[in-house]
Amino acid sequence: MNPRSSSFAAEMEGADAALRARALFDWRLWSRPNQLEPVGPHRFHLILAGRGFGKTRAGVEWIRGLCERGEAKRAIVVAPTAADCRDTIVEGPSGFLNVCPPWNMPIYEPSKRRLTWPNGSRVLLYSAEEPDRLRGVNCDALLADELAAWPRPEAWDMALLALRIG
Repeated sequence: MNPRSSSFAAEMEGADAALRARALFDWRLWSRPNQLEPVGPHRFHLILAGRGFGKTRAGVEWIRGLCERGEAKRAIVVAPTAADCRDTIVEGPSGFLNVCPPWNMPIYEPSKRRLTWPNGSRVLLYSAEEPDRLRGVNCDALLADELAAWPRPEAWDMALLALRIG
C-alpha cells in the first residue's frame, strides 16, 4: 500500500478503524527510501542532510522499531544538550511521544531520563555536554542526534564504548 496514491485513500475509507490507525503509524508507508535504515549488516548508519530532511524522525523511528520488535532492549540517545533530548527527541513533533502509536506508547520518566516500552525495551537519554555520564553504560543501539553540534567531541568516543551489547 502506498499512502501517496488515491487507491490508498479509497482503501482506508473502507477499512476498519484499527487498520486505519495502524497505517497512520507505519513509518515504512510514509518515509522516503533514503530515510530508512540500509539493508544488511552495517556498523554505522549516517544521515548527512540539510534542514527539513527528516533526520530526527528517521532516527527516532529507527530506534522505535528496534524497541517495539524487541531487537534493542537497551538503547541510548545522545543529543547536544539535555534540553535537545527532551524538547526534540522525546517531546518534539518528530519525537518519540508524537510518533509512537497509543497502543505501544513508551512511559517517559524525565527524572530518570528514560523511556520504557510495554515489552520492557528502554531508551536512556544523554547529553553530549556530559560525556562522563556515559561511563559504564551498556547498550545495543545508539542514536547520535546532531553529532556535529556536540559541544564535547569526546562524547562520541564514550558513546561508542557504550555499544558493548550490540
